[in-house]
Amino acid sequence: MPFDSSLFFSPKFRSALGRYTLYTAIFSFLVHLGLIALKELAPQLVQFELLAHPINAIYTPFSILLIFESYLLIFYLRKSTTYYIAKQYEIIALILIRGIFKDMTHLDLTEASASSSSNLELLRDLLAVAFVFVLIYWFYSNSGIEGYKSLDNMEEQAMEPRLKRFVQSKKILSVLLLGVFVFLALQSLVGWVTHQPKPDSEVLVDINAIFFDKFFTILILSDVFILLFSLMYTEKFPVIIRNSSFVISTILLKLSFSAEGWIAQLLIVVGVGFGVLMLYLSNAFDRMQKS
Repeated sequence: MPFDSSLFFSPKFRSALGRYTLYTAIFSFLVHLGLIALKELAPQLVQFELLAHPINAIYTPFSILLIFESYLLIFYLRKSTTYYIAKQYEIIALILIRGIFKDMTHLDLTEASASSSSNLELLRDLLAVAFVFVLIYWFYSNSGIEGYKSLDNMEEQAMEPRLKRFVQSKKILSVLLLGVFVFLALQSLVGWVTHQPKPDSEVLVDINAIFFDKFFTILILSDVFILLFSLMYTEKFPVIIRNSSFVISTILLKLSFSAEGWIAQLLIVVGVGFGVLMLYLSNAFDRMQKS
């Protein structure tokens, strides 16, 4: 029986994977809390950095949910390039929120250090999340996508031949991305489990560097292929500019992982904001040409 890759991109598989991901996230959260309690009872047994504070237990379920969001990004690549980009922005927003939990473990509540670097980092992350959430709302408002169901019910039979070839190209790309995604996820899991603890260290494991830094590098290449594939079905200037802008947006998001301080939040806000602006302008340009 031949292998059917479309099984992993069916709504039924997506729903089942989402359900089991939720169960896994809840279970992992309880395990993480249990390990933290074990450290309180026997500090010499468990000395991993992520067990330094109970709030750090949120890292584990959040990381699992982020992995599922990464799958959804690949899943919707087949349906809509715009929705695929929106998923990138949602992942970045969730990474920022996960970072806020880390900031809270380093919060200094003394009056003399109200403007300490840890407190300012928390404030910057909070503002960045708020800005990015607003930008994602505007992105969806300008996308023309009504929701998940409208994407699931898309009929390829109604597509013109050139557009159908573009969709087929994205399907091949999504299969390749899924393979890379599984490889990076397994590699990240092994790296996380085998991470050597550093006694008396307050520095958390850089989870972004373990998975998402590499994943967004792959997404940059994916965005470039989508741009090239789009030339097979359209020569419209707004579409070419929009897809080119999405590449730039993803590169800015990728750079945020290696940036430090407020530069990281700035790159994220500018990256998402640039994508929103160019989507709006490309849609306005397209409407002008049709009028």
